[in-house]
Amino acid sequence: MEESNKRKNKLAVIGFSLMLAGPAILISAFLLQNLAGNFPKIIADIIMWITLVLPGIGAVLCIISLVLWKRTGNIGRSLSIVTVVMCNPVFYFVYLIICGIAGNTLAGLSWM
Repeated sequence: MEESNKRKNKLAVIGFSLMLAGPAILISAFLLQNLAGNFPKIIADIIMWITLVLPGIGAVLCIISLVLWKRTGNIGRSLSIVTVVMCNPVFYFVYLIICGIAGNTLAGLSWM
C-alpha cells in the first residue's frame, strides 16, 4: 500500500516539476539572450514551444493523478491542484498574443 502512494505522489511531483521547468527555461533563455545577444528566430521559436508545452504536459500528468487515484497523499494532491490551477489555458493564449503583438517569441517573459 505504501508503494502505491509513492507512485501516485511521484506522478504529481513530476507534473509540478514540469510546470516549473517551463518558466525556468524561459528565464534562462532571457538571461542568456541578454548576455550573448539575440537568438536566431528558429531557436527562439523552439524555446517558446518548449516552455509552452512542458507545463501543459505537467498539468495533464497531474489531472491523471487526480482522476485515476482519488486517494493520493496530501502532498501529491496539493501539488496536482496547484499545477492544474497555474497551467490555465488562458495563460497560454495571452502569452501567445503578447508574443505575436511584440513580434518576439520571448516578449511574454515580463508578463510572467
